[in-house]
Amino acid sequence: AGEKGFINTAAEKIRQKIENGNFFASNGRILQTLNILAGDFKKLTDLKYVLPDIDESEMLRSIDYLYEGGYIKLRNTESRKAMALSDVKSYKELSAKLTADGVRILVGAKADECIEL
Repeated sequence: AGEKGFINTAAEKIRQKIENGNFFASNGRILQTLNILAGDFKKLTDLKYVLPDIDESEMLRSIDYLYEGGYIKLRNTESRKAMALSDVKSYKELSAKLTADGVRILVGAKADECIEL
């Protein structure tokens, strides 16, 4: 039983590393994409469209992290009022924009170990 527990623990650690790696890479790709689409707020649906290989739940996890970390601003697309992901029924109601800290990450003036560029 001990060996089986060890294998399960090892498999869990590997799965977690892969998940974290994807999360770190997704965070970076979302910031980079918002930078490329520079200017005003961009709809999260447009972001999802140009990043089809990032699944929806992974994208939302990254959006939430980037918002809570102060790297992006979120607002309701229609009302233009600032909102968090938790304030809406669907991410499809929101638009995002880089903050100054988000730009600092992209130019290397600030580091975050959870964002891989």
